Amino acid sequence: MKQILVVIDYQNDFVTGALANPAAQALEQGIAQKVQAALAAGGKVLFTRDTHEESYLSTREGRFLPVPHCVRGTQGWQLYGMLHAYEQNEPQAGVAFLDKPTFGAEGLAAAVKALCGGEPDVIEVCGVVTDICVISNCILLHSAFLNAQVRVLAGLCAAATQEGHQRALDVLAGMGYEIA
Repeated sequence: MKQILVVIDYQNDFVTGALANPAAQALEQGIAQKVQAALAAGGKVLFTRDTHEESYLSTREGRFLPVPHCVRGTQGWQLYGMLHAYEQNEPQAGVAFLDKPTFGAEGLAAAVKALCGGEPDVIEVCGVVTDICVISNCILLHSAFLNAQVRVLAGLCAAATQEGHQRALDVLAGMGYEIA
């Protein structure tokens, strides 16, 4: 069985930086343990990174969310806490990164296929922000892999508000995603 864990945008700017969220900070240990467990079991891990350039505020997204964040190469762009080690160390088997310029990652399906060596059977998703990037990428994953089980790890996701987090989970559950 091919299984992959997709960690959405667990970056400094979403945890303690420009768009800081204490609920996201509380996820660090759980996400780190899930990554370690996935790799120990022979699974794959794909980290997405929200990635913007200095011109971010002139983009459609920048006009919608006018807070410069996750600018490529800055500390805010790096993975948060213990997960930053995956960026610093030599490439690790089973681990890949996908930089994305907006909510949903255009190259997500190709990155998952490349890392898994084909279509995955199970896709687990965690990270931030539940009602923006997590939901966007879950929909892309489902659309690309119609036969894969897409499991959203609700306890390892966070949004700016608990209401936003729950609304996104309710939408995903209503679309047939497994909420774990």
